[in-house]
Amino acid sequence: MALQHITESISNERITDLICGLVSIPSVTSQERAIGDMLYDLFGQIGLSDIQRIPVEDSGDSLVAKMPGPPDGPILMLNFHQDTFDVCDGWETDPWTPIIHDGCVYGLGAHDMKAGGAAILAAVEAMTKAGVELGGTLLVSTTTDEENWSRGAHAVIDSGLIEGCSACLIPEPTPPGRLRIGSRGRHVIKIELAGKTAHAAYTGEGINAVTDAARIITALEQIELEWNEDFELGGALCVIEVGGGRNIILVPEQAHLLIDRHILPGQTIEKAVQDIDTLIQSLPIESEYKITWDDRPTPAPAPYHVDEQSPFVLSARTRIEEQIGRPVRYALARSVADTNHFAVTGGIPTLVYGPEGGNTCQANEYVDIESTTRVARAYCGIVADILGIC
Repeated sequence: MALQHITESISNERITDLICGLVSIPSVTSQERAIGDMLYDLFGQIGLSDIQRIPVEDSGDSLVAKMPGPPDGPILMLNFHQDTFDVCDGWETDPWTPIIHDGCVYGLGAHDMKAGGAAILAAVEAMTKAGVELGGTLLVSTTTDEENWSRGAHAVIDSGLIEGCSACLIPEPTPPGRLRIGSRGRHVIKIELAGKTAHAAYTGEGINAVTDAARIITALEQIELEWNEDFELGGALCVIEVGGGRNIILVPEQAHLLIDRHILPGQTIEKAVQDIDTLIQSLPIESEYKITWDDRPTPAPAPYHVDEQSPFVLSARTRIEEQIGRPVRYALARSVADTNHFAVTGGIPTLVYGPEGGNTCQANEYVDIESTTRVARAYCGIVADILGIC
């Protein structure tokens, strides 16, 4: 069956309908139940089978369904997340009433990542309508809690429903002409300081933990962060929380700070922590201190990199270039998503290519409709390459 026969049924009009349908259902993190119910029904309507609900604590259900093929064939997964950030100040329209203007859909979550979900749904619908028979199994999963702890992704991994999956495509937002073949990892490092209290009028008799925390913060800029010339991307370090002391006439004996640390593939959290520890040891710090990291209910999203010469990457590059008409540039994601969890914990090579848009996770978020249509068509081509069409 000619691929063009399949993809020509993916229209801007259908893509727009799907985006608007998803945007119109609020799905802020931990409030995904309504959209999960809608997607469960929609999966069946577009021809997917064996639709499974996977409960996620304090959130809606993650879903896994399939377009089955020979049991001895390869397995490819298409994934998108259901949740969005909450409404922020500055919206000029109702965030959950999609507005179409100049070829774009405006609405909360339109770009991150309900348009990506629409692209997957449109691609699957086109294949099932055309009666495509695959040489392997296509899995479609949609996860909850992505904007928080990625508990929905881990529930999918732990379910066993994606066992044997050899590749995963996720249409998170991407810049024009970029194929993300990996990602930085994110870790949160906590430093707790214990000084010695004393009357604030006699500061020399105490050890001020807050002052020591300030010394550490000021010195952090001395740490030399890693840099990857090929991707023109380095690591990142940002203090995201500081606490300690109170409005009382005492030298504060307790303080803490949290450091957001993004690292490149090939780097480790242990090395990042050691760099900070070495720095602290060089400072005039009197407080006792303890460094811990990644206190969270799921594993931290570690960095990863997919082999650029793998058939998966080469297929994605070819199919995307067919749609956009210009060369693709490989990139690493600056921050983290379910992608890291599927790639590292799940052990599944994971690529990211999604629609273009703007104001992502901000007021007046929007997505370009035509770019979403191109994503859906490219995904059909990648599915055909990886699984084969009988």
